[in-house]
Amino acid sequence: MKKGTLYIVGTPIGHPDDISLRAIEVLKSVDYIACEERKVAMRLLSRHQIEKDLVEVNEHTEKEESEQIILDLAMGKSVALISDCGMPVFADPGTHLLTEALDTGIYVTAIPGPTSLTTALALSGFDAHRFYFYGFLSPKTEERRAELSQLRHFHAPIVFLDAPYRLLQVLEDMAAAFGNGRRAAVASDLTLKHEEVRRDRLDSLVKHFQKDRRKREFVIIVGPGSKKR
Repeated sequence: MKKGTLYIVGTPIGHPDDISLRAIEVLKSVDYIACEERKVAMRLLSRHQIEKDLVEVNEHTEKEESEQIILDLAMGKSVALISDCGMPVFADPGTHLLTEALDTGIYVTAIPGPTSLTTALALSGFDAHRFYFYGFLSPKTEERRAELSQLRHFHAPIVFLDAPYRLLQVLEDMAAAFGNGRRAAVASDLTLKHEEVRRDRLDSLVKHFQKDRRKREFVIIVGPGSKKR
């Protein structure tokens, strides 16, 4: 029996219409969809008039659900993997399922889509020919500060992600580690009506977000530091 295909499908990072025609076609054609959170997936599918069975694959369920998904793929079914936004596996669940599929000889292909990384870089104002994607810092204050101190002299823009409620804490630690005068950009709620990109010194960004405490999805890009002498 011919094995099925695992499709890694990029979905919008904010605005629900930022999805490719090919992604819609794939989501309509597969046997079912492995999603991060059912409610989020249902909103997107409803927007594009797609009706499919959903299986939640997230940090709590991925290892458990992957076994059955791999069996289904081995039996010839096709499955699409999506996350709440952006590209699955990239700072999102899906790595375990992907590894199992590859180890089992399942054909895997990706349907490209929007990512907050490249969108934020394009709007940051920094030269993005070379950059370093750091991703998520430690949620523990001391460990986070230690991580940042090691990046102080990195001579290229550095991209960080974090939880919506931790924006101010992270900016304060960045100002302490990199210096108040270091330039940075905070890109929040990208592609949505209230999208905002603030480009300023770290100390000014801290002051702004001390006043504006709204929770928001964000990407922080810190400008390049001076080279060590």
